[in-house]
Amino acid sequence: MTIVELLVVMGILVALLGIAATAVKTGTRGKKQREAARQVNAYIASAQARAVQLGRPVGVEIVRNVSDSNGDGTILFADDTGVSNSSLLMYTLETPPPYAGDAYDSQIDVNSTGGNVTLTDTTGQFVGASPLLSTGTAVKVRLGYRGPKYNATVTQASPLILTFSLPVTDHRVLPMKSTCQIFLPPQRSSATPLQLPTDMCIDLTCSGWGNSTGNQFANWNSGVHDSVRFTFSPKGNVDQVSTVDGTWARPGGNIHILVGKYDHAIDAIAVMQNENVDERYYTGLNYLEYITPTVDPDLETNLADGSSMWVSINNLTGQITTTRNKLITSDFLNSPAYTSASNKNAALLAETRDFARSGLIIKGQGDE
Repeated sequence: MTIVELLVVMGILVALLGIAATAVKTGTRGKKQREAARQVNAYIASAQARAVQLGRPVGVEIVRNVSDSNGDGTILFADDTGVSNSSLLMYTLETPPPYAGDAYDSQIDVNSTGGNVTLTDTTGQFVGASPLLSTGTAVKVRLGYRGPKYNATVTQASPLILTFSLPVTDHRVLPMKSTCQIFLPPQRSSATPLQLPTDMCIDLTCSGWGNSTGNQFANWNSGVHDSVRFTFSPKGNVDQVSTVDGTWARPGGNIHILVGKYDHAIDAIAVMQNENVDERYYTGLNYLEYITPTVDPDLETNLADGSSMWVSINNLTGQITTTRNKLITSDFLNSPAYTSASNKNAALLAETRDFARSGLIIKGQGDE
């Protein structure tokens, strides 16, 4: 065999190895994101199935990735660690069974004055509530095992005192004594939490519900780091979602969770240049910077990454879908309809989330 023949053979081998390496790289691109999104999808689906099984609300808690490193009770970026607008950990939430006292016929005193109602345990029949409740806890109560549920506050845990206000349209005549069901808020269950794969995260900078920029899970205010929580009803649809300030509300649209790289979530904060602002009211927020950062062109965000994945939940049916992130450009925002930064932000999020909601993967838009 001559040297020329050997060189020809070696050249062919190098070319084949190059083609094989390219194919392997293409096949593994986004593999971690797909696996992380699959795990998030399955974990949420298991909570939904649990709600149907138990006949009461069950959901998930998305924990923000921050920690009080210096132990001062507050989280400030100057002396603590983590990224508040990302999550590496999810817990299952379960709503405890309603508590109606320590005996089958337990009753509580009812005092109604001018629409303000006070429930007082004067006979010691609700002592079992002491380990479950603390002063200031928000609960729901129902009198007589029928009728509406009222949003009440624990004024005192032992002996138990609850207070709530009757709606102006509620003209019920309340008895002086009544049975009382207490519905506790969702609690973390003993189910194994979900730890996302290495370098992956739930990116809360662009996650939220609906297509409005006012319903996002991002919170740029360094003083508030409540978890993102939502529950399913026993029918399988989304029951409630916790807002950024910790209160519960029914979502007015589908829930969209962006799963991507942890480093890209950090870059999204760097794009803002100032993390100590509240995204809900910050007029300078510009999601276009997430696509083409001007502060530093080398910064990368999950919104501009075609291998990122959206896990979307239909708030009415509970259907859960997983789709690739749509690679979009700012060209469609040149329309005269998009004049303000808030309009452009809303249009950009609507474009990406509508694509995710469709449940379709279009060749050339995130499927490369």
